[in-house]
Amino acid sequence: MLKVKALCHRLVKSRKATTCALPSDPSSTSASSDHRSRCLSLIVNLRRRGLVDSAREVTRRVIDGCSSTSEAALVADFAVTNGIELDSRCCGALIRKLTEMGQPESAETFYNQRVLKNGVVPDSSVLDSMVLCLVKLRRFDEARSCLDRVLANGYVPSDNACSLVVDELCNQGHYLEGYLYFEQVKARGGGLRLWCCKRLFKGLCGYGHLDEAVGMLDTLCEMTRMPLPVNLYKSLFYGFCTRGCAAEAEALFDHMEADGYFVDKVMYTCLMREYCKGNDMTMAMRLYSRMVEKGCEVDTYIFNTLIHGFVKLGVLDKGRVMFSQMMKKGVRLNVFTYHIMIGSYCKEGNVDYALRLFENIAVGVEDLSRNVHCYTNLISAFHKKGGLDQALGLLMRMLDNGVVPDHITYFVLLKMLPKYHELKYAMVILQAIVDNGCGVISPAVIDDGLENIEVKVESLLEEVAGKNAKLAAKGLAVVTTALCSQRNFTAALSRIKKMVNLGCTPLPFSYNSVIKCLFQEGLIEDLGSLVNLIQEWGFVPDPDTYLIVVNELCKNNDRDAAFAVVDVMEEIGLRPTVAIYSSIIGSLGRQGRVVEAEETFARMLESGIQPDEIAYMIMINAYARNARINEANELVEEVVKLFVRPSSFTYTVLISGFVKTGMIEKGCEYLDKMVEDGLSPNVVLYTSLIGHFLKKGDFKFSFTLFGLMGENEVKHDHVAYITLLSGLWRAMARKRRVFVEPGKEELLRRLLQTNPVASIPSSLCNYRSKSFAMEVIGKVKTSLVPNLYLHNAIITGYCAAGRLDEAYNHLHSMQKEGVVPNQVTFTILMKAHIKAGDVESAIALFEDSDCEPDQVMYSTLLKGLCKSERPRDALALMLEMQKDGVYPNRDSYETLLQCLCHSGLTMEATCLLPRVLSQRNRLSFSGSDSSARELSSPTGNRTMHL
Repeated sequence: MLKVKALCHRLVKSRKATTCALPSDPSSTSASSDHRSRCLSLIVNLRRRGLVDSAREVTRRVIDGCSSTSEAALVADFAVTNGIELDSRCCGALIRKLTEMGQPESAETFYNQRVLKNGVVPDSSVLDSMVLCLVKLRRFDEARSCLDRVLANGYVPSDNACSLVVDELCNQGHYLEGYLYFEQVKARGGGLRLWCCKRLFKGLCGYGHLDEAVGMLDTLCEMTRMPLPVNLYKSLFYGFCTRGCAAEAEALFDHMEADGYFVDKVMYTCLMREYCKGNDMTMAMRLYSRMVEKGCEVDTYIFNTLIHGFVKLGVLDKGRVMFSQMMKKGVRLNVFTYHIMIGSYCKEGNVDYALRLFENIAVGVEDLSRNVHCYTNLISAFHKKGGLDQALGLLMRMLDNGVVPDHITYFVLLKMLPKYHELKYAMVILQAIVDNGCGVISPAVIDDGLENIEVKVESLLEEVAGKNAKLAAKGLAVVTTALCSQRNFTAALSRIKKMVNLGCTPLPFSYNSVIKCLFQEGLIEDLGSLVNLIQEWGFVPDPDTYLIVVNELCKNNDRDAAFAVVDVMEEIGLRPTVAIYSSIIGSLGRQGRVVEAEETFARMLESGIQPDEIAYMIMINAYARNARINEANELVEEVVKLFVRPSSFTYTVLISGFVKTGMIEKGCEYLDKMVEDGLSPNVVLYTSLIGHFLKKGDFKFSFTLFGLMGENEVKHDHVAYITLLSGLWRAMARKRRVFVEPGKEELLRRLLQTNPVASIPSSLCNYRSKSFAMEVIGKVKTSLVPNLYLHNAIITGYCAAGRLDEAYNHLHSMQKEGVVPNQVTFTILMKAHIKAGDVESAIALFEDSDCEPDQVMYSTLLKGLCKSERPRDALALMLEMQKDGVYPNRDSYETLLQCLCHSGLTMEATCLLPRVLSQRNRLSFSGSDSSARELSSPTGNRTMHL
């Protein structure tokens, strides 16, 4: 008994001062000492009576009540001294006490030496305490392992231990793993601390895991025993908005108001933005009216959101109505307001008015002359309208005014100027970024040839990186775009890696350019490795990334993979955009799979995605090109209801569709409506009609339409010239029966509008003559700067006219301009040599070309060798072709078989036949006409909807 009293005295003396706000009471200290003394006496008495388990339970309770680690240790030693071995519950209590008192190292030492070494099997109490200890020691993986053992054994972990683990998972951004622990603990009757539940809930909302967040609502309400706090409501609301679930977000409004909370303007604006992003302007305007009724002040941001939503959707009239209301209400106009309005007029083709709006800015608004986006919009619009000089003049004016260009400006520049000078243009943009953005006037870069240009570009990029990280990201986007335009995938990726090492954070635009280049290079199997690599650099795929992937998969007719991408987006909480669905629908329409296109369109609507005008046009085009013109017409009527009036693009798709299906009279009706709406036939419509009549063999009428474009001041572009030249060369190559369509004169009259019907020039009667071919080529060369495709068309013309010398002269001149010939160029020249009976020159050209031969190039030479009765050389070429992974088409195989049989090489022909049959499923049944391949490339992007 004396020992017990002495130990009690030591415990009382060793007790640390408390931070309790109440004054210390000597009587309470004495009472506590007496209580502890009685407990220790009870432990001894229970041990003497053989009630060891009860003694251990009292020991555990005394340890829990200790106010210091020394007290707890003394109690544990006292129990052991009196013959009471500590069980797992007592050990757990001591470990927890040591951890809570700031000595997790001592707790771990006790666990290793007194628990594990003594053979004590850790139960839930010890493991639960060790979770706390290991979290304090920052050994999180081991803490999770202990918690997993607790759960696996069917025990209920303490709220504190589980909360600390979940909190650490939240720190690491692993909210779904934290939610899994929440579910497991809840199923066993346990739970998390309220503060941890709130943090997990907010994290789930912020990262788009809304289903899991909704699953926590009941628990949170039970814990708080009151309506959900307003901050948690807002977390869930903004989570719905981020995920694009606008309807669910608005439904949350009603719950908030029912609970007595006020929905503020920020929440209204956020939801309105989501409706506008989803092209649901009806709901956006209804929300706007509700907002006004509630007395919320309507500001600049709200009006800009609505105006931008209408303009993006193509409903320009309603956007301008909102702009007028904005001015009437006296709401301040800012740069973004004018940027939207300028963009709307540029989109409509009213570039002159857009320029006047840009130059006559309202008083009190920031200076638009410093806004790169307005300049870029205007430059692009002038170029599309055919005003290249005005576009370049605006570009120079922008640079002279000290405006810092960006990657979008560069992208527009690439479209304006000839190809194969991408790095030179990049150098101009980078120089402007250095001069105008970094405050450094560096010496002008001297152009001394292409060999040093990459070094100079890299030097400028590093200079920008040393001055301004944000501008460096824009400069990197310019450089990666330039390199990817040249199909230099490796160099682009290397630049990104170098800039990341310099501390620059690349824009998603740079990564997306590299991903697109990977597809263009045919390295689709490397996509997974590339994504893993660039994710290590901090890249998170955005909707544009998925759009690029879907577009490229659709180009390869791999729509199953495209749908798989859509499924992945939905699984990770990222809503597929209308552009992604439009890409798939367009691909299905081009393949004649209209029913599947309809199903995809319906799936888009069921997903709550409102189609924009482009999506409707793609579906209309799918109907029109597959002779389902009535469905197309019905969809147009729906477009008229939604968008007030169809755009020029809508009319172009519909008129072209009617004409191509032989319903010229119906096409004329829509042509009249187009003119009534103040829209003029554009170059796309003319080119589509010209291409249609060329295919029918009606060359005279096609040339008449081409001439009519000039009379109506519609500028001929590259695609128009290429389309016309292709028809001319086909006419010179072979005679075709002309299919005369009724009603074409009426179409011509409508296109002329008030002018008399044009007569066909007499020179067009000789369109098969070589002199006329030279006349057309001369006109083309003086009318515009040719691109590669037009260069190929001109070379085809020289070859068709039998002027190979001039064809080679043109080849050399285009190379001097920096335009690199491709497989199509060499195939055209090889065909000309073979036609002239000079197969040796074709072989030399094949061997000396710098480009990798493709199927058409191989097949052309193979047929030439067969034509020259050189079957063994042809057979050797075919074997070489297959070694390179290129397989002849059916026509080439048949030509080779006939040549072998005709030459008496029946054994070789017999050996070849099984190879033909085994490769049949890999054969391309498309023709090998290089001109068809040549002309499909430049027109694909613009006319794919026509």
